[in-house]
Amino acid sequence: ALGAERYSNVTVSADAGRTWALRGGADVPERQYDEHAVIERRDGTLWMLVRTAYGIGESISTDRGVTWSPGRPTDLGGPGSRFAIRRLQSGRLLLVNHYGFHRRDHLTAMLSDDDGQTWYGHLPIDARDQVSYPDLAQAEDGRVYCIYDRERSGAREILMAVFTEEDVAAGRPVSAAARLRVLVNKA
Repeated sequence: ALGAERYSNVTVSADAGRTWALRGGADVPERQYDEHAVIERRDGTLWMLVRTAYGIGESISTDRGVTWSPGRPTDLGGPGSRFAIRRLQSGRLLLVNHYGFHRRDHLTAMLSDDDGQTWYGHLPIDARDQVSYPDLAQAEDGRVYCIYDRERSGAREILMAVFTEEDVAAGRPVSAAARLRVLVNKA
């Protein structure tokens, strides 16, 4: 039996990753594959977003991840698919998922100024079918790099999008830096 390990868990390291300890876990209904991400909100609470059968679920911790609120659905929707979220240098949150869609298409980037209470911008990264598994990084100059895959059993592509917060806020590429659907690798 998994016991305490059967939840969307948070593990921590105090020695640069040499050892790890279970801090706590959230029980979010209908979670899938326990693909989750934790963001520290400005008020110090931890906000866990979890891949579920109904889109994205959430749970909150007020004690640095030891205990978590009962999981519940968010309004972020989407299919049961992985998403990516991170806090940007500006302090805004950036979320990439299939917002408003129930299949792995229309991969979209959104911004939040209020720690995930509301989202705006909705930059379409790739509207094609079978685009998924985004990951994010932000360069020192503010550009955001999003890597994702397309058609794991068909085209078998790894793609990249480069954009700025300005592009996301506008809901379309407006910066000179913007590049969408850049092929990185084809198996």
